[in-house]
Amino acid sequence: MRARPCVAGSRRWISQDEESARSWQHEAVPRIDAPTLAEHREQRRDALVEAATTVMRESGSVTMAAVAERTGLSRSAVYEYYRSAADLIADVVVDELTAWIDHLALAVSDVEDPRARLEAWIRASLAYVADGRHALVRAAGDATLPPVRRAQVQALHRELAAPVHSALRQLGVENPDRIASYVWGVVEAATRHIEAGRPADDEVDAAIAFALAGVAQ
Repeated sequence: MRARPCVAGSRRWISQDEESARSWQHEAVPRIDAPTLAEHREQRRDALVEAATTVMRESGSVTMAAVAERTGLSRSAVYEYYRSAADLIADVVVDELTAWIDHLALAVSDVEDPRARLEAWIRASLAYVADGRHALVRAAGDATLPPVRRAQVQALHRELAAPVHSALRQLGVENPDRIASYVWGVVEAATRHIEAGRPADDEVDAAIAFALAGVAQ
């Protein structure tokens, strides 16, 4: 089955059969609240993802029944948009990773010096963790995603680290891909410490000092 982005600029995926008029007729609430059917379906999909996000934050897992109850839709209506809870969780992860990417891009956008950019990236990454937003990505990461969706999530993880690769190349570091993975490992270790309750400021400072020492020229 071929999948494609549902609207221009969206990172989500829907299959062709989801767009059929026959499936639309089975929805619990067929009233259109947007200028077009496509926009209405995107709004409904957004509401389902928002509900799944809330359910995951509250319980650590997602079921179609819980999402249906949260939105006031029937389970069959939810299945018109998502084949399984795993597909729905994938969209939760994609939305959260996209927000994280945007957060990091903004943090480094005006930083020209590569070492300062690397520091800004680490600081912004761990600020995201300290704010509690990373917990959703962590919880969703335990889900078994369909192969196509897992590949999409992996691509977004690579996009997260793109500023690190760019800074390391600009610094002339030998084998920047390897060093970038080490920097990511430092951030992951600091993330675990912060989520375990250690002082975030101390972890951020230690992670930055360790990473910058490793790329000293």
